[in-house]
Amino acid sequence: MPGPSAAGDDSSLRREGVPGKGARLGTAQQIRLASLWFAMFAQWLTVLPVILPDQVATIVGPDSATKEGMVGTIAAAGAVVALLVAPLAGALSDRLRARRGRRRPFLIVGALGSIVSLMLLVPFGTGGSLALYVVAILNLQFWWNVVSGGYAGLVPDVVAPEQQGTASAWLNVMTIAGTIAGNVVVALTYSTGHAALTMAIFALATLVCLWLTLGVPEAPSPGAAEPFRLGAFLRSFYIDPKAHPNFYWVLITRLLSNMGVWSVLTFLLSYLRDVIGVDNPEQVLPMLLGVGAVLAIPASLIGIRLAERHGLVEIVKAASWIMAATVVGYVLVVLRPSLVLVAPLVLVYAAAYGAYQAVDWALALRVLPSRDAAGKDMGVWHVSMVLPQIIGPAATGWIISGAKQAVSPAFGYTVAFALGALWFVLAAMLVGRVRLAAAGIDYR
Repeated sequence: MPGPSAAGDDSSLRREGVPGKGARLGTAQQIRLASLWFAMFAQWLTVLPVILPDQVATIVGPDSATKEGMVGTIAAAGAVVALLVAPLAGALSDRLRARRGRRRPFLIVGALGSIVSLMLLVPFGTGGSLALYVVAILNLQFWWNVVSGGYAGLVPDVVAPEQQGTASAWLNVMTIAGTIAGNVVVALTYSTGHAALTMAIFALATLVCLWLTLGVPEAPSPGAAEPFRLGAFLRSFYIDPKAHPNFYWVLITRLLSNMGVWSVLTFLLSYLRDVIGVDNPEQVLPMLLGVGAVLAIPASLIGIRLAERHGLVEIVKAASWIMAATVVGYVLVVLRPSLVLVAPLVLVYAAAYGAYQAVDWALALRVLPSRDAAGKDMGVWHVSMVLPQIIGPAATGWIISGAKQAVSPAFGYTVAFALGALWFVLAAMLVGRVRLAAAGIDYR
């Protein structure tokens, strides 16, 4: 994979019409660059919160007392794969010698692998094998994170530093648009035991978005300057916290926020069914998430404007407090179950999360230890999204299952969602320790 230095400098690359590292991109190129995120989030924010719980409930039985624990454990097992694969894919892409760009092969192979993996979920229904289903989910997570590892390094490679806030905004727009589109597709085409059309649409969207993103040229990569040595490669994942404290505070606070996200999102479907009494939550939840994603678009634009005035850290802090308040609302609704009360909470949460995501990537890019190793560093940062998917769903799932059997479903969700709110509170309190100006970076 690595090879000797062979590529020219940035000026020669620009003469060939290929953006060098940190080139300025026009609006059309920014949109194309972010397009792959549309396809990925269309899958991520429907397969994990809607299709996975529904298919597990179909396999083990909708009345199974342990279905939440099983869903949480399967989601956590998939996240373990993500935890390992994304940083490795990012680090290996840093080293790749490739005439058309070091990230491109990871995007292509990962996207095609995810398409095959989506189709493998189609046959599962009543009486299916839970063990085989776990294998299928783990396979899907593997290819998703081959894409993520390469893509995380693509943005700092091809976007100029002064445009990275804009790039983060476009990534958020595609995240929201993908979430809307994915949930509309699920609401219109998915029903228990019938997933083929849904997965086919996701596969087609992935191919189109991959083509769009590959339309933004990467600079040729000379490969790693040194031969591959396993020990040195593994040691490169250690980032000195004394030298890069801001990176670690961003890592920690994002981890806490995502603990809150995945401790709640994974179980909203079961919450609607078991506590609120919704008859068809697999239809209702995608519609709520889709409307929430629509609201997240103006919220994200407002978040970007406010970040220009008040700073990235303040927006992250405010959004975390709002998300904590909405999760507390879920707990209070347990006392008087009503979809009318739950729906506004989902929408307010979605708007706050939209503002949070609008500045999320920009904050991470501001504190990267090294641009030359952006794939590896962003892969380490990616851990803060993935590790909560291991701990959050598994712990919360078994808390709910145990408390349901010991007391009641209402008590189980009260305990679990109160813990989810705590994660957001901690994130809001600790993100203030990030000091961008102290690191010599423009706070705005």
